[in-house]
Amino acid sequence: MSPRTAIGLVLAGGLVTALLWQRTAGFSAFTYETWRRVEVAREPVAVSDWRLQDAQGDFVRLSDWRDETLLVGFIYTSCPSVCVAIGSRYQQLQRTLQANPSTDVHLLSISIDPARDTPEHLAEYRRRHAGLQSSWTVARPADAQVLGDMIRETGLRVIPDQLGGFSHSESLHWIRDGQLLRISDWRDPELEKMITDGG
Repeated sequence: MSPRTAIGLVLAGGLVTALLWQRTAGFSAFTYETWRRVEVAREPVAVSDWRLQDAQGDFVRLSDWRDETLLVGFIYTSCPSVCVAIGSRYQQLQRTLQANPSTDVHLLSISIDPARDTPEHLAEYRRRHAGLQSSWTVARPADAQVLGDMIRETGLRVIPDQLGGFSHSESLHWIRDGQLLRISDWRDPELEKMITDGG
């Protein structure tokens, strides 16, 4: 091998290593979902004041829960799998919230299918999971721009499937005072600790 070829291979290897370092958050995230979590943990992300329509048909904004931590999950009500599990997990979290009434945590499910998820469908989804309006808001984006903002600001991937549904993350998004602070799974040990410690 000529010296020129060897130098070229070393430079190419260095470039590949640098790209992998950048794309994997310093070799700590090898899936897109893990990468999202690592990036938000490193630096919280500002989110706009999303305008939503809730299951009662009223319009609300994230700022309506100022000084509360929102645990945000993205759903669509006709989902036969992941969203059913998310609803069950919210039901369990709601029990923990009821046992700790001084907490400043609020549950928020937001539909990624606002065209079909009318307030009536949202209310039925919450009813199916024995949800209480006082601690769990189920809502949809007020318009297409809000939906786009949510997806862009959180890095959420929403992929239409061939059956009229969507593939999407089941992660939990922790938002407080206009900042996305954490993206976690539902078994995060900090989750129950945050609720029982009062937010």
